[in-house]
Amino acid sequence: MKFESRKDLWLALIAWGAMLSGVVSGIYGIVSGNPGVGKTIVIVILAFVLPIFVIWMVHGTHYILEEDQLKIKFFPFKKTIPYEKMRSVKKTTNPLSSPAPSLKRIEITYGRYDFALISPKDRDLFIKELKQRCPHLDVEG
Repeated sequence: MKFESRKDLWLALIAWGAMLSGVVSGIYGIVSGNPGVGKTIVIVILAFVLPIFVIWMVHGTHYILEEDQLKIKFFPFKKTIPYEKMRSVKKTTNPLSSPAPSLKRIEITYGRYDFALISPKDRDLFIKELKQRCPHLDVEG
């Protein structure tokens, strides 16, 4: 079962603002002087390629509950967590960097000290479906 990621508007505005600022700065840097080939390559990568990569990651984020594991796709990255290693799940607003473009998140603890933060659109349905696949899971809060 596939769950799309929730995307906070304020977070999207910050990301788009930063990317737009980078593009404008890059264009200004190239047009305003003669930066040379090396600096032009760096400007193009930072001002144009990096924003495309960020947009690709945000819009490529989703979570798949498979038969025996949770698959987290944060394009181009991928992580899998086997259900038997999961210990607990709870709703959170933890702001740590993670494959979750929203602060309405779910924290999944697994292994001894590991955890994953994700942000499915429907947290309640996600937790319900996860609990069905992983009956030993401790649902907190």
